[in-house]
Amino acid sequence: MKHIKYPLYYRIDFLPRLETTFFSKKKAVSFVLCLFTLTTLVFSSSFSFAFPICSSKSHNEQKMSSRLSNFLDAHDSITPEMKEIAIQRVIDFNKGFKITPTNEVKTLRRLFFAVQETFLKEYVLYSSFFETIDSGKFDCLTGSVLYAVFLEEIKQKGNFDYTYQIVQMPTHVFIKIALSDKSEMIFESTNFDKGFIATQKGIEFYLQEQTKKAQEETQNENVVVLDKQELNNLVTLETASALLYFNQGVLFFNQRKFGKSLKMAQNAFSYQKNEAFYDLMTLSLKELLKNNSISEKEYKINFKRIDLVSN
Repeated sequence: MKHIKYPLYYRIDFLPRLETTFFSKKKAVSFVLCLFTLTTLVFSSSFSFAFPICSSKSHNEQKMSSRLSNFLDAHDSITPEMKEIAIQRVIDFNKGFKITPTNEVKTLRRLFFAVQETFLKEYVLYSSFFETIDSGKFDCLTGSVLYAVFLEEIKQKGNFDYTYQIVQMPTHVFIKIALSDKSEMIFESTNFDKGFIATQKGIEFYLQEQTKKAQEETQNENVVVLDKQELNNLVTLETASALLYFNQGVLFFNQRKFGKSLKMAQNAFSYQKNEAFYDLMTLSLKELLKNNSISEKEYKINFKRIDLVSN
């Protein structure tokens, strides 16, 4: 398999024309224990335990913890302890980050480099969000999602008027910010030295280069493209989980772990009905049949379920 630069350009070596599949999500019982009192049983739509949110956290921290918990669920075999440590590290960074309330640009510039120095240590294609927080391994997707988490928090802390977008190209993801004075900036997570782009000329050049790369790279037939109609798409923090699951699904597929790739693609599709997620599920299911991991009868039953859900 050719190793590629950007994590949303998914090369699958022998890829034929893809179809689709979907499995119903299993439910896992999660226990929330706060101040040594068993308060409730939570039925989660994923395979991991819900992260316990105690009353000592502020409302904003509880909201951040919940969002981070969803992102971390895309890591295979995540445990409650792993999740708790990762979430606390992000919360601690957010608490310690100093803002300049009267200067958006200065604050955002400081944020870009602080996140690079603290979290984004080594570019590794198909990194999980947990790996980004835990060990510093990241790709453009996990790096951009982490920046978006902090941009959301800092905007509230500093009472800033900027808006931001997670921009998903067919082959790349980055952050675009519109400041209160209508000027713009780019956060390119994969470039420490030149990833903070704050001039109009620099932004225009960057966007032209990304568009050119997307047009060239998506001509290849052996790829799964997230959006075949548009060169860019805006991703919200609410839908970012879908891309994080899909990222891991492609990783497992290329490692020939087709059961895991199917599970990840299934979770991605449950967050957002997308053709690429649909394609990966179908291809994973076909490989399971080809390798005698499931019977012909099981294949047909699951294929029928997929058709029912996706229509």
